Amino acid sequence: MINLLIDARLMFYRKAGISQYTRHLAQVLANLNEAALRLNILLDRRDQDLAWIPKQANILRALTPAHHRFESITLPLELALLQLRQPFQILHSPDFITARGRFKKIITVHDLYFMQHPEVMSADGARYYGRVGWSVAQADAVIAVSEFTRRDIHRLLPSTPSHKVYVVHEAAAAVVASDHLLGASTSLNLPFALFVGTAEPRKNLITLLKALARLCEQARLPQQFKLCIVGAQGWAGDTPQHMAQMLGVSDVIELVGEVDHARLHALYCQAKMLLLPSHYEGFGLTALEAMTRGTPVICSNAGSLPEIVGDAALLHDPLDVTMLGEHILRLWHDTALHNDYAQRGLQRAQLFSWARAARETLKIYTQ
Repeated sequence: MINLLIDARLMFYRKAGISQYTRHLAQVLANLNEAALRLNILLDRRDQDLAWIPKQANILRALTPAHHRFESITLPLELALLQLRQPFQILHSPDFITARGRFKKIITVHDLYFMQHPEVMSADGARYYGRVGWSVAQADAVIAVSEFTRRDIHRLLPSTPSHKVYVVHEAAAAVVASDHLLGASTSLNLPFALFVGTAEPRKNLITLLKALARLCEQARLPQQFKLCIVGAQGWAGDTPQHMAQMLGVSDVIELVGEVDHARLHALYCQAKMLLLPSHYEGFGLTALEAMTRGTPVICSNAGSLPEIVGDAALLHDPLDVTMLGEHILRLWHDTALHNDYAQRGLQRAQLFSWARAARETLKIYTQ
């Protein structure tokens, strides 16, 4: 039996992104093969949100908070003490950075954008993620969430042995029939296009707003068009409000900010399309989430996005304002095309599942 510890301390601070990956993986692993795996979850000592933790899992607590400046010193000491009480063989660190200790080390690398653009990081983020090279070198296995991310690991950290990097795709949260009832919870007027992502430069919201501005200048933007922008403000970059004002499209956007899972699901279901013009995506989960719900996707051809969407989305160069605008008009007006890409998305999304991701991850543990 494998005795596994998953580091979930980040859950105390963030519920989206890496924390969602951690939650889904742990929940499916717990039900996958109880005879082969004993699951332990490492939480921040203050974290009282236990509803997501599988009943089969043991809960361990850490005094060291996620991303603490002295984590590299204090966390190994805590893990050594925890091993005396609850021995584990493998530490899986979903948030890039592992810890020293007498156990096997597995990390998940979601993307390495920050290595190429350090200016997007806060000082705390730069200090923490700046240890990624050391972490990859220390790890016995590295999980990359896409083939694109695997290539980036070997390009940016060329000393990494190929044999220890494994590609395991993420997946969207399962959609159950009762979820569709949540569609009524949105207050937006229909129809609307949807943008989901932290407002930071790599998400390339500026190109999307420029495309809308160009259509407005040409008097081609549909009169009822609205763009719903969901997500938090990032560490760096202009605000969506200011960008929209500068381009004269404030009246066609609606800023929603951060939302919970139920509201986000409702927005995906009611949106006419998802727009994802990113310069870089390590995986592109929002595209997959939209496709899972039958919402057509228009996205850039950058990063991992072509790998994830295949032929199930309309693609454009991330700087091509004209093509992005034309794609929006086509999907908005052409019902047959809209239905075609909705079906393509549903079929493509079936290739990705947390059950598959958990099976592939368990195979890495056993190796």
